[in-house]
Amino acid sequence: MSVPQTKAELLLAIDKNFSKLISYLNTIPPEITSDKSMDGHAKGTEMSVRDLVSYLLGWNALVVKWIASDAKGLPVDFPETGYKWNQLGLLLSKFYSGYPVS
Repeated sequence: MSVPQTKAELLLAIDKNFSKLISYLNTIPPEITSDKSMDGHAKGTEMSVRDLVSYLLGWNALVVKWIASDAKGLPVDFPETGYKWNQLGLLLSKFYSGYPVS
């Protein structure tokens, strides 16, 4: 997959890949969404579909927060307030716990 070079290409790629993701997620039976059946983001770990969606939502929320802070001229805490880049595992745990199973 090539890297989008323009805003229009980026928006097209987002729409295309989001549609593919939603189509895939719609095929997964709800009763298995918490099963740890996929390779995790850290070596030697496993994650569930629920974890994957939480991961995507968590990073999306951070990007929106970074853009909003920057637009207001406020300092941006990377990757997140209270976390350093070498603490991404802790940040991922925050993402996973932030979107509980309903």
